[in-house]
Amino acid sequence: MKMAGVVLAGGQSSRYGQPKMFELFAGLPLYKHSLIALQKNQLQPLIIATNASLQSKFVEENVQWIIEKQPHQGPLFALHNIMTNFPEVEWFFVIASDMPFINAEFVQTMLTFIDDRYDAIIPKQVSRLQPLAALYRRSALPKAQQLVQQNKRSMKVLLEQLQVCYVPFEEDSSTFININSQQDWLQTSERKSNNE
Repeated sequence: MKMAGVVLAGGQSSRYGQPKMFELFAGLPLYKHSLIALQKNQLQPLIIATNASLQSKFVEENVQWIIEKQPHQGPLFALHNIMTNFPEVEWFFVIASDMPFINAEFVQTMLTFIDDRYDAIIPKQVSRLQPLAALYRRSALPKAQQLVQQNKRSMKVLLEQLQVCYVPFEEDSSTFININSQQDWLQTSERKSNNE
């Protein structure tokens, strides 16, 4: 059974003001933390989904690329595109490129929930779902395709139509902190110093 690791790195970073996935955290560009977590779990192929204007800024060799023809269409559009382009892959572990605390242990934990009964495996905190640090099975493609054709953009709407395994995580888990604005770095430096 083929399991791919996917880093979503095609966002506009409009609130951030510049492409945030290349900002350094703990000495590495943000996207690299997501990529390494997938790599350490031997997921193959490793895929970076981005757009033509950003691709040249990445310094990766052993990855496959999905270059969005229409950039900034959102994660549902990207997921549909990836699944369509990799027909031999059964499961896709999708991680956003702006989550500095994603690590190999988190990926390993999520992989233990893989089961043929599910179309998706989604981390769940009390107040929110985390669809951009989650597993999607090929069986989710028809629903994703339908929503894309209807010009729907919401991952939540997709999940409502799938068989989902929700994996509980602590509300204050730092795993899901993501960087949307410059101010978000304050949160990460506090967490980082608490973890040291």
